[in-house]
Amino acid sequence: MRPKFYLRFFWRLIAAFVLVIICVGGGVLLAGRAALSAMEELVGQDSIQIRILWSTRLTEYYEQNGSWDGVESLVGTFPCGSEWGHWTEDLPMTYVVASVDGTIVAASQEDRVGQSLGRREQAWAVPIVPESEQVGFFVINPFIADWQGGRSRMAQTSQRFLTTGLVVTGVTVAVGLILSRRMSSPLVQLTEATQAVAAGDLSVRVPQRYPGEMGELAASFNAMTEDLASADEMRRNLTADVAHELRTPLSIIRGRLEGIIDGVYPATSDQLEPVLDETKLLAQLVDDLGLLALADTGQLTLDTRSIDVADLLIDAQVNFQPQAADRGVELVLNVPPELPKVLGDWRRVAQILGNLITNGLRHTMSGGSITLSATAEEGFVEISVADTGTGIAQEDLPFIFERFWRGEKSRSRSSGGSGLGLSIAKQLVELHGGSIGVESALGEGSRFWFTLPQ
Repeated sequence: MRPKFYLRFFWRLIAAFVLVIICVGGGVLLAGRAALSAMEELVGQDSIQIRILWSTRLTEYYEQNGSWDGVESLVGTFPCGSEWGHWTEDLPMTYVVASVDGTIVAASQEDRVGQSLGRREQAWAVPIVPESEQVGFFVINPFIADWQGGRSRMAQTSQRFLTTGLVVTGVTVAVGLILSRRMSSPLVQLTEATQAVAAGDLSVRVPQRYPGEMGELAASFNAMTEDLASADEMRRNLTADVAHELRTPLSIIRGRLEGIIDGVYPATSDQLEPVLDETKLLAQLVDDLGLLALADTGQLTLDTRSIDVADLLIDAQVNFQPQAADRGVELVLNVPPELPKVLGDWRRVAQILGNLITNGLRHTMSGGSITLSATAEEGFVEISVADTGTGIAQEDLPFIFERFWRGEKSRSRSSGGSGLGLSIAKQLVELHGGSIGVESALGEGSRFWFTLPQ
């Protein structure tokens, strides 16, 4: 059950992108502000040292001259000294020397001489006091223009950091939206497809054009839905086939018993024997369906041991010889000497062989023959049952091992059987790790073969 507050995957991706952007952008902004603060502090420290130096020089000059006349020749070398050379290259400064009444007597900007100090310059000015009486002011300003201009440049730099961060954030969010949409699109399609499958639509498929894990997930989903559709079709067909197979014997049983009860037929063995035959057929059908169900679910266990194939074929010949003789069919055994043993469940392998022999007897006319043979191959033994019967049409061969399938000639209901013998043989062979097949031509007989590992 979904929580009350739920974010779709797309929006969670966006939230993750935005969170990363905020963290990175905030870190860059804080680092920039820290760098500016450090620069401002450095400027402040250097400017204090310059103030002290020039305050001392100007004080000595006034003590020696008694006035500010000619002071411009002294401060004209400002900031003087190689230790301050970086100011003139990286952070140029302005300076002002004023008399005690605020009149500028020397300045880095000559047009200011004779003017008065501004309020901010008065607040920033260093008093010049030779002994106990103040005789003037000295003002040094980092950066070009006045102190306010310097502060303004700092603010502008911070603003640029912020603006750049916002632009980068906007671009990154846009890219994040595009990437998030692209990344979440296959998941959205997959979610819609799974909802359609849950609603019963097994024909839905998702595109497999996405690379990497998304493409693999789409391919797995499509394979799953194809398997589900195939299984659903098999289930529907099986249900219809079982209903069809049950209907005929039940109709015979019901009709015969109703006739006996109504007095139409006498309750003799001749009348009850067909009922018994149909109940045997129903019992066989139930047993076969149970066996297939166990095989389909992987619950059919095998008692695997070493099997002598020659002994297996000899037993089959002995067991089916009476039935073959009744039908006028010769049962031939062709086993080479020193045939290697195989691994398998004797009872189940005998059942496979019995189903193939029974199928051969059903479709071989009197005077024909069925040959049981085996050949050793590398890693396995091939066992075959070849008859001289009616054969199977080429168009019917691909369906011969399907459940309840009957060809028009080779598998008619009049010949008997539940229609599951070959399907059971196929399931049991594959359960042993082998393979099964058929070679046949209409009117020329059939050869069924299966392999078992050594």
